[in-house]
Amino acid sequence: MTETVLRERRRRQTEREIGDAALLLFEQQGVDGTTVDDIARAAGVSARTFFRYFPSKERAALVPHTELDERVEEMLDSLVADRPLLEQLEEVWCEILVALDDGRSEPGRLLLRVRRLMRSEPALRLAAIGYDEERVDALVERLRVLLGVDDDLGPRLAVTTAAVVVGVALDRWADARDAGRPVDLLATYAEARRLLRESVSP
Repeated sequence: MTETVLRERRRRQTEREIGDAALLLFEQQGVDGTTVDDIARAAGVSARTFFRYFPSKERAALVPHTELDERVEEMLDSLVADRPLLEQLEEVWCEILVALDDGRSEPGRLLLRVRRLMRSEPALRLAAIGYDEERVDALVERLRVLLGVDDDLGPRLAVTTAAVVVGVALDRWADARDAGRPVDLLATYAEARRLLRESVSP
């Protein structure tokens, strides 16, 4: 294993440890009641180190799950220019939702904790919106290059549409679980996609 790979692995481990500490503290004492120093102390790092990884305490709770994020990167690398983009993005989202295993897998439990917390913590929701915008912009540019187009309107529309539909499904899923009437995440996403198509069909 090369030194570069080891460094990256250590970096991701530290990032995950800081993220776990932030999320737990936010659940226990709220975002406003938690400081960067609190998070750094709980993660066993300095505040200086914290800011090498995250621009704010809220962003620390939004660390993607490493293995799932790597799988997403592989799927995005396999997208092709000669198939409808929205359809391919929906396939990517389906595989992500399968990996979440209706909240039973590690990334599924992590996502559920974050989404629950976002509902009661406006600062965390705002941070998530900003982070999502950054990721959307990066993905749109990646897809613009893949498609070989100068205008990013098509890729942006496909990425935004796919993200909105899955976001609605995730919120419905999390709300239903909290209300004691759980729904299946994949089935909820499939229904959201069906309703979207019905709404735009002639």
